[in-house]
Amino acid sequence: MTEPIEPSAESPAPDRLPDAGQSIVACRALAAPVTVNRSARTVEVVWSTGARARNFVPPYGPILEELDMAPSAVRMDALRSGRAPVLDTHRRAGTRDVLGRVTAARLEAGRGYATLQFSGADDVEPVWQRVADGTLQSVSVGYRVHRYEPRPDASTGQTIHRAVDWEPYEISIVPVPVDGLAVIRGEGDQGTPATAIEPALTILEEPPMPETTPASPDPAPAPPAPPIAPPQETIVTTTASPEPTRAVPPAPDLEAIRAEAERAAVERIAGYEPVLAAARGLVTADMLDTMREAAIRDRVSPEVLRGRLWEAFTSGAARPSLPARPDTGPSNEDPSQLLDAMAEALAARTMPGYQAPATGRHTEFLGWRPSDMIGELLRARGERNVPRNPTILAERAFHTTSDFPALLSAAANKMLLAAYAPAAPTYRTLFLRRDFRDFKPHRHLRVGDFPTLLPLSENGEVQAGTMSESQELVFLQTFARRIRVTRQMLVNDDLGAFTDFASMIGRRVADFENATAYALVNSAAGDGPTLTTGAAAVFGTAAARANKAGAGTALDLPNLALGRAAVMRQKTLDGLPIAVGAQMRLLVGPNQELAARQLTVSVQATQTSNANVYAGFVQPLVEPLIPANRWYLFSDPMAAPVYVYGYLNGAEGPQVTTGNVQGVDGVEVSVIFDFGVGAIDWRGAWFNPGT
Repeated sequence: MTEPIEPSAESPAPDRLPDAGQSIVACRALAAPVTVNRSARTVEVVWSTGARARNFVPPYGPILEELDMAPSAVRMDALRSGRAPVLDTHRRAGTRDVLGRVTAARLEAGRGYATLQFSGADDVEPVWQRVADGTLQSVSVGYRVHRYEPRPDASTGQTIHRAVDWEPYEISIVPVPVDGLAVIRGEGDQGTPATAIEPALTILEEPPMPETTPASPDPAPAPPAPPIAPPQETIVTTTASPEPTRAVPPAPDLEAIRAEAERAAVERIAGYEPVLAAARGLVTADMLDTMREAAIRDRVSPEVLRGRLWEAFTSGAARPSLPARPDTGPSNEDPSQLLDAMAEALAARTMPGYQAPATGRHTEFLGWRPSDMIGELLRARGERNVPRNPTILAERAFHTTSDFPALLSAAANKMLLAAYAPAAPTYRTLFLRRDFRDFKPHRHLRVGDFPTLLPLSENGEVQAGTMSESQELVFLQTFARRIRVTRQMLVNDDLGAFTDFASMIGRRVADFENATAYALVNSAAGDGPTLTTGAAAVFGTAAARANKAGAGTALDLPNLALGRAAVMRQKTLDGLPIAVGAQMRLLVGPNQELAARQLTVSVQATQTSNANVYAGFVQPLVEPLIPANRWYLFSDPMAAPVYVYGYLNGAEGPQVTTGNVQGVDGVEVSVIFDFGVGAIDWRGAWFNPGT
């Protein structure tokens, strides 16, 4: 499959050439007010306003495109990396096409701003001078669209393809804009731009060749031909004093020009297909895709494409290796890759908000029924007589040798991971992660400090020491649920229950983790589970623990100071002060959120007595599962862990498995989750029951 065309703001329709004798200069010019800094060779530009423009994007064809300028819709990493190039009219044929680089980029008030720095090379100097003196005033952004949202326009009745996930990756200096907001700022000018170029599609026609006649004995002298005036641009100048009004030529019919350009582009691209079909088998499939994309980008004729393919074939580098058997289509493809693409398509089709890869074979299967996918997988396995009846295909799906269970498992895992990965349960900021090798009780050792260093004896002997240790047991548990996919669901193309199960279980598992962890914290009225060491709960007022307030108090600055001091007075197994880390977490429930945030916010104080000394040292963490007015202080879990959590063999998150049901036409989809939490120490935390 060919990858989607990477449109640019300057050329919304990659193919807009009419018949021979004319050439269209069409660009999606974007507002470009610039501030010129001659010493630094920089200018500031507006590279996009998201304005609508026509575009030609396979597989949609001609579309009316609109760019979403919301920060959540624009992937700014490329422009902000400092490596994004500044190009000459989007050309990428060689290194001389690079004029400079983008040094800064941002989104603000629905527009994209950037600072461009031009190279000091000799061949860049003419372009820089034209930019600096205002001759070149327009910029255009090159971008990739990862996802469109088609929307009907109530005012025009047309469909607007709104790019809601797109990525700008270069900015070009262009000669002619389409957007009337493409302007340039003079040096030091921070107000209204000095000039603006009207939107236009300029058709540059070659002048007609003079007709010649046979020479006569007495040729009459021909009158001199009038000079041909160059094409003129309409310039609107804004100044403080009025200027004489210049006649404005009638505006061209832009819609007619665009329609003709799109028609010519569609006809030319359609002419590529017979040429590519004739070359199939002579050059590799990858080379065919590359040559097709290059032909669309360069706007060449089918004859030129045929010549390029012949050169590739005669060079020998692009010849395909002889296949083991004749190429008969899908049966010669890797079934595992087909299955993964189909699973991606199932996930994208049935789970709202699922982010499928921008490129890949899954787009081919987005509209396929599950029964169609089963038939295609059978062909990929080499079967010649594949039934077309959905009922028969559904029966084949539940055979023990069918790929359908694996397809369901792959699709469910993709949906489940998409819902599970973004979830961030709050307990993970307080617990230390330690994964499990197996299901045996794991002994978590709390190793004491290294023995105190002693002077080296005269004979060079290094004296031996011991390290204290305590141990607590933590258990790994398995949790699971299952759902059945029946033959009726498959025949009716109704996998609603399966997809709901797969997409929702990811978030449910994350919530389940959080609830399990805080059930451990809240046990014994907030004191936590009983530890093997000392046979006491995690939190207690006795001298052996000394990490709990004697009576519940309000959450205020003095009591917060008492809790922090109590944690810092704790000793390691060898009697040394513990390392609590640079920051501590203040864990509260909804009842104490206001007090927690007021205690930890940084405020400019006029008196030292009013300063919040804990701002920056104590971070609030609000968890709805903490009841009443309880509040806790936790040290950095890497320095002084109190609770731990983990998964089996580091396999974070739930896993999906499938299997046939004995004696029933159906497939069971099961979710298995191996997860364990436990307490291993008391020294790194403080508990106050609250008032």
